[in-house]
Amino acid sequence: MTPEMKNASPDGSVFSMIREHYDEMTLAQKRLADYILKNPDEAVQASISELTQKASLKSEASIVRFYRTLGFTGFRDFKIQMAQDQASRTFYHSTEDLKKDDSMHDVRVKFFSTSISCLAASIEVQSDADYEKAMSMICDARRIILTGFGASAALCYYMLFRLTELGFNCMFFPDPHITAAMLAQPLAGDLLICISVSGETVDIIKQLDIPTRDSISILSLTGQLDSTLAKRSDCVLPTLLKEDNVLTDAMTTRLVQMCTIDTLYSMLSIHIGNDAFWRLSPTREVFSGTKLSGERR
Repeated sequence: MTPEMKNASPDGSVFSMIREHYDEMTLAQKRLADYILKNPDEAVQASISELTQKASLKSEASIVRFYRTLGFTGFRDFKIQMAQDQASRTFYHSTEDLKKDDSMHDVRVKFFSTSISCLAASIEVQSDADYEKAMSMICDARRIILTGFGASAALCYYMLFRLTELGFNCMFFPDPHITAAMLAQPLAGDLLICISVSGETVDIIKQLDIPTRDSISILSLTGQLDSTLAKRSDCVLPTLLKEDNVLTDAMTTRLVQMCTIDTLYSMLSIHIGNDAFWRLSPTREVFSGTKLSGERR
């Protein structure tokens, strides 16, 4: 066993599982295990073909057998867990929940550390291809309908504001009956954007069962890739890796969702190009009049 194997943390992480299964691995799998534990940051960012090359393996099949040995059914799930575990090893308080006897300092450090950890892991979890597809769906949509409830409703309002700034035709109604009525009479080019951490919110799933909904494209922001919402979406932007901590994860989830929305907003602004300036100018001009001094921006 290599030094990296011996130093793997026995914390139930992917790295710990690799150590536990090391002796039963083939020579090729051991070579891959050694590479991952020696270069975790590179391994998290590598595609399956890049990982095959970096570990000097003959084919991608060796990697498939490797992650299946650890209990994963797909390469993406394996990378998601590895990214989360690597982030957790980097930040001290990243997996520790808040306690009733925590001091103000403890609460501040735990929450900020957890947020940093979750954001760092999300960089690797989210796919450039998914963002590109999401951006294309938004640009092609003639009308965008947002849906989300509870804390997710606040994110819907935020996304509504951001997309409206860029001139997109967006609407959001906190009453699920109004959204259902709209989906019952869809228009050509409608896009439904769903925000739900669990991906199992009843009022959203029921809307997906409306017969005429099949003619509408669906973009979802959810933390569960195996959820009902994710499976029925045309594109999914994962916004949370897992929820281990009762208090901190509920809040950091919203932080990742907001960063995801702002990332999309920035990508769309760049994609639109010079037109983005002309779309934003009227809004900025109106906002300037809402401040105490019209000259302040």
